[in-house]
Amino acid sequence: MTDFYQEEMIAEFKEPQNRGKIPDFNFEQKGVNASCGDDLVVFLKLSDDGLKIENVGWDGQGCVVSVTSMSVLSEKLKGKTLEEVLGWDENNLLPFFGMEELNKAREKCFMLGLRTVQKTIKNI
Repeated sequence: MTDFYQEEMIAEFKEPQNRGKIPDFNFEQKGVNASCGDDLVVFLKLSDDGLKIENVGWDGQGCVVSVTSMSVLSEKLKGKTLEEVLGWDENNLLPFFGMEELNKAREKCFMLGLRTVQKTIKNI
């Protein structure tokens, strides 16, 4: 996939997954991409032992890239350990979209969700 704005991405943008505040979240974190105007809030619900992400919610607004990335990421995070997620980078996210590389101009938009989740985990 070389064109980030494929039909699948637009469809995901129009109906994002896990959008909204989850009622029983443990942690909340705001993320902002000032260069593009994207902003979001991530809500995490951890497992009883505090080692895994049980549920994810998020809200905010942004460009197609940031919203789509957060939407897909929110599904991929469920069931993952905090340690595992802290080790993720761009190379872990690209396969979720069938991509091998990303236009560097869109990197901040694409990574906003993951960086916000990682900031949340680091503050736990």
